[in-house]
Amino acid sequence: MNYGYEKFLTSVGFTLDEECNLFSPIGVTYKINAQEMDGYYWFYTNDYFSVNIHDFNVKKDIIVNHTQDDLSDTYVSISYIKSVHGECLTPYQSVTDNMTFTYFHKRGVFRFLLHGGYPYFSVGIEYKEKFIAEFVEKTSNLDKEVLEDAFQQLNSLEEIPEIQKIADNILSYDKNFPASEIYYEVKAKELLNIAINRYFERKESKAKISLQDDISLDNVCKYINDHYSSDISQDLLCKIALMSKTKLKDSFKRKYNMSITEYIQRRRINVAEHMLIATNLNISEVARAVGYNSHSRFSTLFKKYKGNLPQEAKKFSFY
Repeated sequence: MNYGYEKFLTSVGFTLDEECNLFSPIGVTYKINAQEMDGYYWFYTNDYFSVNIHDFNVKKDIIVNHTQDDLSDTYVSISYIKSVHGECLTPYQSVTDNMTFTYFHKRGVFRFLLHGGYPYFSVGIEYKEKFIAEFVEKTSNLDKEVLEDAFQQLNSLEEIPEIQKIADNILSYDKNFPASEIYYEVKAKELLNIAINRYFERKESKAKISLQDDISLDNVCKYINDHYSSDISQDLLCKIALMSKTKLKDSFKRKYNMSITEYIQRRRINVAEHMLIATNLNISEVARAVGYNSHSRFSTLFKKYKGNLPQEAKKFSFY
């Protein structure tokens, strides 16, 4: 089955790699070793959706360009970006590690700036028009406007653990069974379900959280994101939010669907995963860099949130 990106991949120097065993054999793997980048692009596609994995080492700054014609049957792409250093240029938006990125293909030219010296690692699902028409519109009461709002709401710097889990599941799935096609269909529908549920949950939460409290919670998250490796006291977070401990605890969980402690742990482990992939630091050095002096504690949390141990994550490293 034809895949829209294949023409682009070959035009920029990718070649088919039938010997690669890094990803599920049910898909197709292309490789590249050029001045701008080296690495792999894997995809699985059917009439309704595609799944892709980007695993590049970007050597020098490069602008990636796509037009709607490249993927004329694709409605929307949703990617969980594990590692990146760059910006989307249409429209301009910073992109960071561990973010969900949404792009609607009907919007025409897509331009993405990737900076050299950094890896780009992501897992994505591309929903085709046929999937939207035959599955979403016929089996639900959602119109396209609500669906687009739900997808667009995922496009933020906020970390979404449920989507991260789907990405990790896809990465770890290396089977070529007859049921593999069903496996990817389940993951595509899981992601759709998350988008829709979060859309309505957020609408409900906004009715319960005042605008000022919503801004205060954003400030708390920004502080945690900047100081994740430090010991962050709840008293300090209460002062930042101008809330009592009880109100901060309850409001934070209502908005982000997790406790403050879990948010800090996830932030640390996500940064650690990037460091294991993108640097030559050993595991103990990475653990200390994100705030853990105990190697066992770090490994336990890494296993909890990533599904594997730190040493297993090192297999994706370029070092």
